[in-house]
Amino acid sequence: MTPCLSDDALDRVHADLGSIAERAHLAGCAACAGRSQRLGRDLDLIAAVLRDTREPLTLPLAQVAPVRRRWLPAAIGLSTAALALLVWVEVAVWRAVTPVPPTMQPQEVAAILSDVSASLFSVNGDPVPAAGDEGPLSLEGMAREVDSTLTGGEQ
Repeated sequence: MTPCLSDDALDRVHADLGSIAERAHLAGCAACAGRSQRLGRDLDLIAAVLRDTREPLTLPLAQVAPVRRRWLPAAIGLSTAALALLVWVEVAVWRAVTPVPPTMQPQEVAAILSDVSASLFSVNGDPVPAAGDEGPLSLEGMAREVDSTLTGGEQ
């Protein structure tokens, strides 16, 4: 006994493209005959729906486009208003409520710079001032030293 026909084989038989063996099996197998009848009814129903149903009505693109374009100015206007509100909140409101950090005194800046440079340029990790160094320079002295180093001038 041969195995039952596949769905593809049943489709071929309904399209009159089945082989002699497939048609002979369909005539002798009750299970395949039942499946073939259900497939035939489904195909008849599909053909009837396609034959009797009207095509859906579609609007031409020219009638649809103005409806879409009608909202374009409103969308641009709302986007512009939202952007203006965002800028206003950033400039006027946010900056007004944000606390300003206190500024440092020049002596504190000089001490911090002195500590950082001593730590960076120490040989063994101990911040030791170089020979002949009197201690931390003032802010003006540091600025003069940096200026003379960059310009190549004398102090």
